[in-house]
Amino acid sequence: MQIIALLVLYNNGSQILAISSYNLKSNLLSSVTVRSSQQIIYNDHSIIKKFTLIADDRNIVKISPDNTLHPGGILYKAMTYNGTIPGPAIVVNQGDIFQITVYNKGDLVHSLDLHGIEGPSHALISAIKPGENSTLKAKAEYPGVFMYHCDGDNLNGIWDHIASGMYGGIVVHPKNERPIAKEFYMVFGEIYSTGIDSGLFSNTSNMSATSASVKKEIGSFDMNKFLANKPDLILTNGMAYKYMPFLGTISKILLNKNAEVFKVKPGELTRWYLVNAGPRGYLSFNFASDMISTIHYNTNTNINPDNADNNSTTSSIISTSYDHPQGTWISR
Repeated sequence: MQIIALLVLYNNGSQILAISSYNLKSNLLSSVTVRSSQQIIYNDHSIIKKFTLIADDRNIVKISPDNTLHPGGILYKAMTYNGTIPGPAIVVNQGDIFQITVYNKGDLVHSLDLHGIEGPSHALISAIKPGENSTLKAKAEYPGVFMYHCDGDNLNGIWDHIASGMYGGIVVHPKNERPIAKEFYMVFGEIYSTGIDSGLFSNTSNMSATSASVKKEIGSFDMNKFLANKPDLILTNGMAYKYMPFLGTISKILLNKNAEVFKVKPGELTRWYLVNAGPRGYLSFNFASDMISTIHYNTNTNINPDNADNNSTTSSIISTSYDHPQGTWISR
């Protein structure tokens, strides 16, 4: 089991948004908003809500920080929408008609597959050649959070495109949604990479050197590891250990000296949008020392990447509050 985040309860009266997660209903999201290293796309006030995704297969991203387990960190040649793993969250309301245009700026054929949308002409954009673009229009009829991803060239390449980062989430708010909650967006994905064969506590170039002096090898998708179902890392919002500073108290293992945490007040209602992009493994999610009070939209916390129907268990929405004194808690 991988511990993914720390949750901090605080008692002061100031408003603190989740760091690098997303308060999806913030007033900042009236158009395209950049927060931290990722983007969230939200609509303007037009009748048809328009979104743009830029597909690329040439981005080098850092998927693990410099830490005790992976000195120097890990670099990876990713496939992305809008330059990040995961792609931006697309946020609409139930009943909205929206339009997504995908521009292929990469060297390979890319596409777009929307979960939670019915009809091939509404849910799929297939086979966009390099330098070209394509547009789909759909209606958001089902509330929930759903995965979107690249299908490669009409399923040719689907697994390496997803496993290399071409995925994201669509949040569809239900009609008359109540009550208001602080909202968090978390997308999980597996990495099957070349260049990480030297194991833990060693750098990816397999050299005995300090992290500052290592010339990093850039990993890329490893089909043999994928077929063997042996992922090297599980990413949370694009990076392993992104929200976890360390393990242990007496014998401490540093994971991320710049780890980000989720901050809420005791008793404050929170809503968590969870997407498991997989593409192979299940994901179980819970809060240590607390209970998940509500699970929405026929989904569950054993999130299966293989089920892609309208009640897709690739994703889940949970609501809970933390009726504890201030302190730090673990989600995993």
